[in-house]
Amino acid sequence: MPELKVVIVGAGLGGLTLAQSLRGNGIGVELFERDASPWDRPQGYRLHLDGDAINAAREVLPPELRAVFEATADYTEPFTTILKTDLSVIKRLPTQDELGDVWPSHDGPPIHANVDRATLRQILLAGLEGALHFGKMLERYESTADGVTAYFTDGSTARGDILVGADGIRSAVRRQRAPQCETVDAGITAIYGRLPMATAEPLVPAETLTDIFTIASDDRKVFLGLGSVRFPASPAQAVERFAPGTAMRDQDNYVVCIVGGRHEFFPDVDSAMRARSAEELRGIAVGMLSDWPDAAADLVRSGDPASFFLVEMYTSVPATLGTPANVTLLGDAIHAMTPTLGRGANVAMRDGALLGRELKKVADGQIPLAEGLAAYERDMTAYGFSVVREAALIGEQRMAQNPLP
Repeated sequence: MPELKVVIVGAGLGGLTLAQSLRGNGIGVELFERDASPWDRPQGYRLHLDGDAINAAREVLPPELRAVFEATADYTEPFTTILKTDLSVIKRLPTQDELGDVWPSHDGPPIHANVDRATLRQILLAGLEGALHFGKMLERYESTADGVTAYFTDGSTARGDILVGADGIRSAVRRQRAPQCETVDAGITAIYGRLPMATAEPLVPAETLTDIFTIASDDRKVFLGLGSVRFPASPAQAVERFAPGTAMRDQDNYVVCIVGGRHEFFPDVDSAMRARSAEELRGIAVGMLSDWPDAAADLVRSGDPASFFLVEMYTSVPATLGTPANVTLLGDAIHAMTPTLGRGANVAMRDGALLGRELKKVADGQIPLAEGLAAYERDMTAYGFSVVREAALIGEQRMAQNPLP
């Protein structure tokens, strides 16, 4: 078939993984992101990457960016540590690893890394600058046998052979492509913040600095989660060494803190609360832990007052996607999940690598487009919704998440 062009709506981690795969395989790609810039809104700090995301990054990134990724990833011990409310350690739970069909094969023990989300996103953005358009919100698309046209709210359009919705949990692409695929309120609110490593280190258990994640909870299932990000090499130094000329913000080591629980445990969970300042949100998070021993509240109180933001959690409801066409979905746009397993970014990046592989077969004339998309959607919905179900089940047990319908 003639040279492919892929239009991606959404420049999150899954969409960027796909774009890097397509770029590496010489397939035309344009990305359209509704945010005004990569830093337009808080999207979290620390990310846990398992073998799916680590191997996807190794597969799609060119050698110089792969080296920056490796230099800035903090490979952790494969444990989640359970704490008492006084932050003393109860036990360390080994974390399993579910690998997709990604390159290179991984026959050894599970691999896990803590990374900074902004740094990972910068790495995945590198080299795509000419293909990436910010401030573009999709209004609708039109699909015919000859291709797909995307219409944006500013009056502009984009045309390609394939349209990929990587536009998150409120996906405009999903609304048109698969309106039967719904998302529901998980019943959980969380406030995220971060502490400089020098501040956090004397206050947290040693396991917080070595393991994937540490978490404490009370009888209400209100929880405090802690995860460290330590850069083996600073992002700026890694770029200077491996990928000169790549734009990269430097970052300092830190510990992320997350205070969460049922909506009803938070005061005034409404638009007014969402509009509160970061410092006010820190105060609310501290208040959530007022019945705990002082160590927990003191830890959160030590967080950077400008770093706190609020998240209300939603989850997808597993459903049948329907007959493939020339429009498909990946990541949170189709299988959003609560963060109880720490797998959302991993599954999105797995999607991007898998779809890139199938589209390479299409571009090379090995298979028709319909066959490639059908294979992708069959596998993606199987493993994606499996993780959604598992995350919801663990979420019910650990933080009183609403059960899936």
